[in-house]
Order: sequence, then C-alpha cells, then structure tokens
Amino acid sequence: MLISRDTGLVELGYFETESGEVIDNLKLQYEYVGHKGQPLVVVCHALTGNHLTYGDDENPGWWREIIDGGYLSINDYQFITFNVIGSPYGSSSKLNTPDFPERLSMRDISKANILALKHFGYEKIDVLIGGSLGGMQTLEMLYDGSIEVKKAVILAATEKTSSYSRAFNEIARQVINMNGQDGLSIARQIGFLTYRSSKDYESRFSADDVVSYQKYQGNKFKDVFNKDCYLTLLDVLDSHDIFKGRDDVEERLQQLETKVLTLGFADDLLYPDDQVRALGRFFKYHRHFFVPDNVGHDGFLLNFGDWAPYVYHFLKLHKFKAR
Repeated sequence: MLISRDTGLVELGYFETESGEVIDNLKLQYEYVGHKGQPLVVVCHALTGNHLTYGDDENPGWWREIIDGGYLSINDYQFITFNVIGSPYGSSSKLNTPDFPERLSMRDISKANILALKHFGYEKIDVLIGGSLGGMQTLEMLYDGSIEVKKAVILAATEKTSSYSRAFNEIARQVINMNGQDGLSIARQIGFLTYRSSKDYESRFSADDVVSYQKYQGNKFKDVFNKDCYLTLLDVLDSHDIFKGRDDVEERLQQLETKVLTLGFADDLLYPDDQVRALGRFFKYHRHFFVPDNVGHDGFLLNFGDWAPYVYHFLKLHKFKAR
C-alpha cells in the first residue's frame, strides 16, 4: 500500500470572521499524507508553525519524528494539517489577500479548519491533536461539535491565553510597530525566552553563547516570517478564551463522548501544568500526563521520547471510565 502525500490550496469561498469582516474567497494551504481510508488524524500547528507536519525527505516536517517513530504511525493513520489563516505560508493573509481583516480570532481559525475538513468530505476525526496555539484550536473545534471527534490530545494549552503570555505579546507588538521588519527579530528573541526554561538555558549556554544564540534565532525568524502576519497571529493568540461570550461551555463539552488527553510540561512559563490539567474538568473522559523535562513550553516540539509514548498508549486504549 503506497503512502500518498499531497500539498495544495483549498478554496472555501465567502468567509465572515467573528468581528464581521469578510474574506471573499478563503484559502487554506494544507498537507495530506498517509493511506486513504485509514483513521484520520487532524494536526493543528502552533503560532509560527505551518502545514508541513510530515514534510519530505529534503525538508522533514516539524512532527515527522513523531510519525516515523511509530508514535502516530504512517501505517496506521492518514494525516491532514491546515496552515492557519493569517500565516505567511500560503493561506489567506495580509500578504496575498486584498482587504484582509484587521482582526482575526481563534474561533475564526477553528471555523476555517472545520469548513476545510467538510469540504474534503470528512465527517469524523479519529484523532484531533495540537500543541500551544494548536491545542487552543483543538479545544475550540471540540466546542463546535459539528464534526465527531473520537480522541483529542491537547498539549501545553489552556482554556484561555494567559495574562503572562499577553504581556509578552504586547511588548512584541510595540517593538514591531517601532522597528518594522527588523523589530520582528527582537520580538522573536523576547518570545523565545518564554518558550524555554531558565534551566534549559543554563544547561546549554555560557553567558557569551546565549547572546549569539538569541540573535541567531531572531535573525533567522526575521528572514522567513512576515511582521504583518506575526501581528495578525498575536491577535489570534490573545483572543483565545473558550468562555468569552458563552454560558454553555461546560455543558457542551461534558456531553461529548470524546476521549481527551492533556499534557503539561515542566517549567512552562506560559501555560503551567496545573492550568493544562484543569481542562479535564470539562470532559467526561479525560487523562492527564505531566512531562518532567526542563525545556519548558517548547517541550511539545522536542524530546519526543519523553512524552510521545504516552500519546501512543492513550490512542491504543479502548476502554475508558467516565470521571
């Protein structure tokens, strides 16, 4: 049985955002990989990620090690990832769409994912998974409920964006607005400090090395990302609050038959483990795993051997007890 891989652009037509602004013809870049007819895994990417979860041999995707490592085996599943609206990697954004909305929300991103899945004819998701901003998308898609989800995995994400995260996001905005594209380098350096723990920095860098490392990360990011797209996605991140304007969240989520796994990471400054674990109160079937590494928030992109086996075993479970 041959593995099928495809990347492309799906056109979804008229799209009205939560703020009432309009995209005349919403387009989402996507990657599909796997065996047709296998259980479907929908992967939601993080803030500055892209749709290339698997990638190719020359440019492996950001979670290819998870898939080829057998934790979510290419022989057992088919995978699809959509690049979020506003990103510079091909979906509708300020780079390619006239009169692109000034405000975009997490609910817009999740709504677009659902529209795209329905466009392709998917009526059920076997595994819905995402980390950080991807985990927030996962939570919103569960609330929507218009596509059945058998199992969901939420990594390093909570019911709303933390005040700590929003504070750093605002500093990043100010730096970009003062310095344009060059400010993007500084904004990335600021953000990177929140993605990793102080223990990780102490173990990896000398006092001199860390300065060079920060500048390297910032300048690399400035060369591949776009400031306007970054500002759009910071708004998306700041908008996340599953309760905003709603009084039925717990009721809707409690009714789901979805089996949910949450994972929190040690020394995550942005979304501490206790806040990730607290999502479990929403779900009838829930398990939680704490990852005791010292990397911090970026743990869901690194050290797969420390946590991916727990995802593997969770996906293999057939019997669950309700809370």
